[in-house]
Amino acid sequence: MTGTWDHLTLDPATDRLFASAQDDNQVRVFDLHARKQLDTMTSGFNRPQGLYYVAGDDTLAVSNGKDGTLRAFNGKTYEPIRIVQLSLGADMMDMDPTTRYLYVDHGGTDSNRGPGGLAIINTKDWSKVGEISTELRPAALAMEKSGDRLYLLIPGLTQVAVIDRSTNAIYARFQLKVPAQPIALALDERRHRLFVDMRRPSSFNILDSNTGKPIATLDTIDGVESMYYDAKLRRIYMTALDGYVQVIQQIDADHYKTIARFFTGHHAGTSQWVPNMNLFCVAVPPVDGQAAEIWLFQPKH
Repeated sequence: MTGTWDHLTLDPATDRLFASAQDDNQVRVFDLHARKQLDTMTSGFNRPQGLYYVAGDDTLAVSNGKDGTLRAFNGKTYEPIRIVQLSLGADMMDMDPTTRYLYVDHGGTDSNRGPGGLAIINTKDWSKVGEISTELRPAALAMEKSGDRLYLLIPGLTQVAVIDRSTNAIYARFQLKVPAQPIALALDERRHRLFVDMRRPSSFNILDSNTGKPIATLDTIDGVESMYYDAKLRRIYMTALDGYVQVIQQIDADHYKTIARFFTGHHAGTSQWVPNMNLFCVAVPPVDGQAAEIWLFQPKH
C-alpha cells in the first residue's frame, strides 16, 4: 500500500472491516475475528473516500472524491450494482435507520467543487431522491437514531447545521468560535450532548444538542480526523494526523477529562469504533517507514 487510509466501515453481521486505500484506488477488507486481510476490491474506484456498509441488504457504498461518484457494491461478491453521479469531493455519509436513506456529502464552492450539499440516496434501488443545499463544503455528520435530527459540519462557516430529516431542510445553525475550523462530530443522544472537535486552534467542544449552547471546552491533540462516542463507557475516542489517540472520559453531561493520550503512527487519523466487539480500530498508513496496518484497541473500565 502507498499513501494513506481515508475511511473505515463495518459489516456488523460478519465483523468485516472495510478500509479505503485512497491513493491506490482500492478498498481492503479485513476479518476482525481472524485478525487478517480477506480481500482487496479494485473495481472502478477514483480516489475512494467515504464508506458505508448497509447492514441487512449486504451492500457497500463507496464515495469517490476525484470523479464525484457514489458506487454501490454487493457486500458478499463485491460486484458493482450502481453508480450515482454527485459532485467532486464526494466523501462522508450516514444512513437514516428508519427510511434507510443514505446522506452523502459532496461538492463545495469554497473548495472549487461546485455547489456543496448532501445527496439523499434510497439504498433500496440506489436512486437519488433529494438534495440538501449547503453551498459551501459540508463535512462530518452525526445522526440521531431515536429522533429526526441530522447534525452537519460546515467548516467554511464555522457552523453546525441542524437538519430535520422529516422535511430534509436545515432549520437551525449553531455558530461556533471563529476562526477555528470544525472537523469532527460525535453525539450523545441520551444526555443531549454534541461533541465538536476543532482545528486551528485545536479544541474539543461540548454543546447542548438541542440549543447549541456551549457547555465545556478541553484541549485536544492537533489534526483530529475521526471521533466516536462509546455510550457504554461514556468515553470519546479521537485520532489525529499527528499520530496520537486521545480518550476523554465523560464524568457527567457537563464535565469531562482526558484520561489517555498515546502515539500510534504518523498520519494515523482514520479510525472506527466497533461497539459490538468493544474494539477501537486505528488505520496506520505506510509513512516514515511504518507498515500499513490496522491496530486494534480494547477499552477497559
